[in-house]
Amino acid sequence: MEKAVIHYTLDLLVTLYDSTTGHAVDERNVQFFKNGDFVTAHARGEGCYVFMNDGRENSLMRVEVYGYEPQNLKVDYEKLDKIMPMLDVFLIPSENSKRGEPVLTLKGRLPGLESLEAIHPGRAVTTIRDIDIKKRICTLFSPNRRANLTESAYGLFNAEKTTFEKIEIAEEMSEKKIRLRKIPDEEFPPNSSVCRIIYGQVEEDGTYLFRVRDDGRSLRYLIKYVVNGQPRYKKVDFGEPDIPSLD
Repeated sequence: MEKAVIHYTLDLLVTLYDSTTGHAVDERNVQFFKNGDFVTAHARGEGCYVFMNDGRENSLMRVEVYGYEPQNLKVDYEKLDKIMPMLDVFLIPSENSKRGEPVLTLKGRLPGLESLEAIHPGRAVTTIRDIDIKKRICTLFSPNRRANLTESAYGLFNAEKTTFEKIEIAEEMSEKKIRLRKIPDEEFPPNSSVCRIIYGQVEEDGTYLFRVRDDGRSLRYLIKYVVNGQPRYKKVDFGEPDIPSLD
């Protein structure tokens, strides 16, 4: 009798993160839905889930995790790696979540809103001393021996303009050097801060939700939100009694 051979195709790797901390979500009560239908994912630890033999058709995915707000996202394979399609999903803790510090909320509705993210300029992970434009190599300065950039993307803060731009790390070359996937679109002054990005949720009708942890420290964030293709910025102090909405 011939041996049966079973072939598996890895169609998608999803990693779940807590948007407020950047840490992998270790909650086990997790469900995935594809175009409204429940789909099975194989847990691989540290927030990673693998979809196998599920097909690579573009779809609308919904992620439901206990202690977090449901997240809807579009899976567009044209924008993903052809060999190893991967998605990082940043989940927003629910208000009644018992994990970590309490959360502070910014929410509302703004027609034309496309995306929402923020940085805390006062909590830089490291600074970029200089950039080799041709090689896309950044030299870093960090009080610690190693910059310890554990995430794939960060916000590069421009203190002169009070703006920031997302930079993606292609390779960590040494303790003090990284290679970027692409150079920043704008020029940044020397020693610009590199900050972790906190992501919000935006629905198609412009409804938005954004939360940060109330850790008792400075709660002044710089919000970047894109409306009809145009980026806008707003300083928000979550320590104030009344948190202003986006406009």
